[in-house]
Amino acid sequence: MKTYSPLFLLLIGFAFASSALAQSLFVPARESDEVAVIDTSTNQVVTQIPVGAYPIRIAMTPDRLKAFISDAHSRSISVIDTMTHTNIATIPVRKSPGESAVTPDGGRLFVLHQVGVPGGCPVDVIDTATNLVITTVLIPGHWAKDILFTRDGRFAYIANFFSGEVDVIDTTTYHVTNIPTAPGSRRLCISPAGDRVYVTNYKGASVSAIDTATQQVIATIPVGQLPVGIAITPNGEEVYATNQRDGTVSVIDTTTLTVIATIPTGRLCQRVVFTRDGTKAFVQNGFSDTVSAIDTATHTVIATIPTGHQPFAMLASPDDMKLYVCNGGDTTVTVIDIPSLTVSDTIADVGSSPFDLGFGP
Repeated sequence: MKTYSPLFLLLIGFAFASSALAQSLFVPARESDEVAVIDTSTNQVVTQIPVGAYPIRIAMTPDRLKAFISDAHSRSISVIDTMTHTNIATIPVRKSPGESAVTPDGGRLFVLHQVGVPGGCPVDVIDTATNLVITTVLIPGHWAKDILFTRDGRFAYIANFFSGEVDVIDTTTYHVTNIPTAPGSRRLCISPAGDRVYVTNYKGASVSAIDTATQQVIATIPVGQLPVGIAITPNGEEVYATNQRDGTVSVIDTTTLTVIATIPTGRLCQRVVFTRDGTKAFVQNGFSDTVSAIDTATHTVIATIPTGHQPFAMLASPDDMKLYVCNGGDTTVTVIDIPSLTVSDTIADVGSSPFDLGFGP
């Protein structure tokens, strides 16, 4: 019987551990009509998956075995098998599909549209097992911008930009409740306890706090001009809202529902990502070609990190060691080492105008 040295066995063990930790990162590239697949262990593009025209958004099932791509210009959702890296289905939907989200149980995909139809703005509901549209819910107006679910999946909250409200869909009955907020409802976040939803009001220079039990606005908090991105700290104590025109971030205390700090960042700040321990926040500055790293204890910028051109979507690795940044104005993804707050790599040839990110298995 053949025997192996302890060193050989140790190396084999390391190889298997490395393989287990490796993940694929899926990146829709708008102008290339493809989704890049990146091996995060090497930061190399391993393949490009053809999809529909102008892919702008990605949504994953909870098990990460399927990815759904919104093809904005071809009225379709492309379905990707994340294990085989293949496009396995094309689902026809209404015009201009945009943001989407999968229910917490993985059974349905809700797809928002940025163009209305007679009677309102459609929200297509797709069965993720059969890849079939099972119903279409109409909400007011013609421009829906963001969607999230309550933790139990019972309700879907939608930022209705055109109507200046948050629309709530009961996912059991598909009944819609309309909650007036302020002009230009743009992006949403939900508290860790699920008791509140917060929405930025782009045209209203404010953030509205919604009680999910009563489905009513309990406070509208003035912030800076043109607030867009919003996120809540993992402990639920603070909400960060990016003020696009001002180049600042407003920090809201969720107990007093008041702004307790305003943090200068960069031009056209949009997205906010927190580390899982809540000690750092990252804000991409689309017109400054940078990401601002913020110490959440002191509410100060501790690093300004260069990226590619027009950084947009960001995603932190599950171990909080890397931050991946799509550069929407070129063909790259910037990799930021979170412990050192420096650029560790730039992934080239991702495709033209990479716009979103999602981790596969």
